[in-house]
Amino acid sequence: MNRLLFTLALAVTIVACNRHSAHWDTLTRVESFINMRPDSALVIIEQIEPSELSNKEERAKYSLLHSVALYKSYIDKSDFEILQPAIEYYKDHGSSTDKLLTNFYKGIIYQNQGNDAQAMISFLEAIEQGGDSEDLVTKAQVYYAQSSIYYSLLQWDRYCNAMLKCAELYNDMELTDYYHKSLVYVINGYTQKGDKEMTNRYIDTLKKDLPQMNPLVKADFYDVYTTAITSQGDKRQIRELLEEYISIIPESRISYSTVAFAYYKIGEYKEALNAIQRYKVKDTYISKTRYYALISDIYNKLGNDKLALENYKIYQTIISNKVYEIFKSDTQFMEDKHSLEMQKAEAQAAKNRLTIIVLACIVALVSSLYIINIIRKRLKDSRILNTQLLNEKAVFEKMYNEVIAERDVLNEMVTNNTIRKETMAIIKGRLGVLNTIIVSHLSEKDTDIRRANKELEALIANRGDFIRSTRITLEENYPHFFAYLHDKGLEEQEIDFCCLYAIGLKGKEIKSYINLTRHYKDSSEVRQKLGLMESDTNLSNFLQKLLKKDGE
Repeated sequence: MNRLLFTLALAVTIVACNRHSAHWDTLTRVESFINMRPDSALVIIEQIEPSELSNKEERAKYSLLHSVALYKSYIDKSDFEILQPAIEYYKDHGSSTDKLLTNFYKGIIYQNQGNDAQAMISFLEAIEQGGDSEDLVTKAQVYYAQSSIYYSLLQWDRYCNAMLKCAELYNDMELTDYYHKSLVYVINGYTQKGDKEMTNRYIDTLKKDLPQMNPLVKADFYDVYTTAITSQGDKRQIRELLEEYISIIPESRISYSTVAFAYYKIGEYKEALNAIQRYKVKDTYISKTRYYALISDIYNKLGNDKLALENYKIYQTIISNKVYEIFKSDTQFMEDKHSLEMQKAEAQAAKNRLTIIVLACIVALVSSLYIINIIRKRLKDSRILNTQLLNEKAVFEKMYNEVIAERDVLNEMVTNNTIRKETMAIIKGRLGVLNTIIVSHLSEKDTDIRRANKELEALIANRGDFIRSTRITLEENYPHFFAYLHDKGLEEQEIDFCCLYAIGLKGKEIKSYINLTRHYKDSSEVRQKLGLMESDTNLSNFLQKLLKKDGE
């Protein structure tokens, strides 16, 4: 019996030791040098026939190493055919490094597809699941990839935070060139954000390392350094730095948009025009807006109103398209889905995601409109835009901001399951009109703008209709509710006020329909007439319970 057990144990051991195919040792050897010689690794990997791999673990390792070798050999993939076995296996198995790498390369594929939302999810999962990994290079690459998405969304705070984490990792690994390059990006981000203190802090950090800085990185540093100082507006300092920039950096590495900006700020407009005309505009939002805003200002100063207006209109179009692109993007939603709040209940997480994406859209819109207003002020003394056009646009923008605020309130109401069907129909109907107005605003045609302006005026003027239609719907279905309010001596506008609370709106939302002074007056007087003390239940809960009781 003992002899039989020994034989069985030996057989199990032999099988366990030979569960990998002959390719396992090859894959292990490739893994040891793939980062240094990815091209050689790719040749070896592609000589392996996947059908000869013995199990899921081998296929996953082959899949992951193949993806690493392709990426490091600058071969982009936009499908998951190669990486899929690794995705499936390392979801539940493997080390933290395996999970880090798999999610990173999954995110890169999504980026190659143009799907930044899913890419952000993958990068967040890479950091979450690969937190214990000692592969600092890949972690740095993850943060860099995240920052590129933040950059495209103009989220400068998050962009800088991600890039600082990237810089910290490169510094820990003593990869000085990458560390310096990351801080150059950080300076650019804080300059875009307008944070002078943080901009100057990292400028001072890099200035200390100038003697040992890589020449290519030094050129990039002087570019963002000059831009930052020019933005701060000290003419003497701008002139000195501009001369230093031009004398130290090779001509082929000079950014002529930066040079043009500096000349413009010190009042040398012809030199600014010569420089901006040498600038090669890249197909990026920052490059194009920087070029068209600057050349419009330069032509304006030189008295060429026609060219100033032409370039200004192009600039406005680029701004509008970017705002619409960010408005449509669900990247922020996806990011917050995997944020630190993901341990909370799903209902609370959904609410947080919605709040953040709405705030991001509002910030983007307000920032864009603010930039447009600055450009308008610069052109105010010229004959580019007459006073009537400026006034019309100012009124239009104010009304548009009010529509955005109202849309946000109604969107949040739609998620409220306690709102009754008949009232929900009214809310959704008005929300549909709001969305139509928002899309009309993005048009570039003067006729569409005028039409949208008229629609906005009618919409803002008819807010009372929304309140009245809500009241009529409730009055038909809940007569005892209204009889009670009349018995308590409430005036008509106070009953309107109660209807908004009864359908589920909160105080801050009601302020969108009723002015602030009236809101506080109505709230206090209604509570008094209903006999509610300060220590009693809040007005909203009281009215909703009263309405529900009438419906039973």
